[in-house]
Amino acid sequence: MTGTMQHEPWAQLLTLGDARFGILAGGPFDGRCYPLPEGHVPRELDVPGLAEPEQPSTIRYVLRDGLYRYAGVARQAAPAA
Repeated sequence: MTGTMQHEPWAQLLTLGDARFGILAGGPFDGRCYPLPEGHVPRELDVPGLAEPEQPSTIRYVLRDGLYRYAGVARQAAPAA
C-alpha cells in the first residue's frame, strides 16, 4: 500500500510564559529569537529588517530541521520620494 503522509512542521522553540519564540539561524539575525503566533508553527517568517539604510525592510526565514533558516530578502524598502 502506497500513500502520502502530511507531516506538521516542528520547530525548536523557546518559551516565556505563554509566548513562543522561534530560533533564527543565519543572516543578520543569527542566534536571535522571533515571536511566533499562537496555534500552528509557521513554515516561513518575514522578520522586519534593521532600521539602517543598507538593510532590507523584511528578511525571510524558512523552517528547516527545527530552526528558522535565513532564506534571503523578502522585500526591499521602497526608495524615498
